[in-house]
Amino acid sequence: MPPVPSNIELTSVHPPSNKLKVLRVFNVLTILLNFFSNSYSMVFSRPNVGEISNKNPTYFTPSLIFVGIFWFILYILQFGFAFYAQFSNIHIVQSVVENGVSWWFSLSNLFLCGWLFFWIRENFIVSEIFVLLILISTSMAHNWLMTKYTPNHLPSSVANKIVKSTHIPFAMFSAFSWLSLFHNGFVAFAPGYEHDEYANIAVVLAWFLAIIGICWCITGVFSHGKRDGVFSFTIAWALLGVAIHQRETKNLSITCNILALAEFIIIFIVWNRHGGNSLELLRAGIGSRPTRSRIANSRNDIREPLLPQNREEIFIDH
Repeated sequence: MPPVPSNIELTSVHPPSNKLKVLRVFNVLTILLNFFSNSYSMVFSRPNVGEISNKNPTYFTPSLIFVGIFWFILYILQFGFAFYAQFSNIHIVQSVVENGVSWWFSLSNLFLCGWLFFWIRENFIVSEIFVLLILISTSMAHNWLMTKYTPNHLPSSVANKIVKSTHIPFAMFSAFSWLSLFHNGFVAFAPGYEHDEYANIAVVLAWFLAIIGICWCITGVFSHGKRDGVFSFTIAWALLGVAIHQRETKNLSITCNILALAEFIIIFIVWNRHGGNSLELLRAGIGSRPTRSRIANSRNDIREPLLPQNREEIFIDH
């Protein structure tokens, strides 16, 4: 078995590699490009992003207020990553940025700019392609962070920096990208309220979103047993946004409200089970007893030995 980095080694101070220096520059430049492009499309573009959404109503259009609140919070977290967290000289944080986030942050920002360019021009089929690219890039980074860089026995200050500046924004962006994919898809291929079957499709997609959110919260099926309540909360927020905007379509609105409420309750139960500690929820995985598959999948995880190991796990390893 290869030597395992100690807690001291993981939290030691290292100079940045050349790759990390390049990543830092691109991360800063692309988030600024993303932010100012989005701001321009909201303030100066005519019609702006919201007006185009209102001009092309669908059964999966969310409340613009809910969308605005989401982006306000996400930009704060993303700026925290780009201008603060990624410049840390702590070894494990550098590894998160260089190997976990890697180029995905910059790519997702560029893809968002591409989406804005075609959305403003009302070329919704091409903009749907860019939403798909955003979903892929954010999901890749999110899954990598969850499976390889879950904070374990790191000092709280370091663990909090990793969680707040990397896990949370990527979880939020990845989850919200699902809503964007379905909304843009409806605008491109199923616009308007003339066809009742579109409402039925929206209900099915709402259930699909809810199932994904619940799976991330209670099973960790996508990430070797490591759960993510932030992803689930964002899905619930998205469903609530759809429910509010689709009040005239009673069946869809009620379904989205119930699914969102169910997710909020599940998130609270899971969070409360772990003592109201978000870090403990991320560290714990599924239950207290590790399965053979989780142990096998964790052998390539350089942090896994930092996890508390119970007697059953030690017995299986031997």
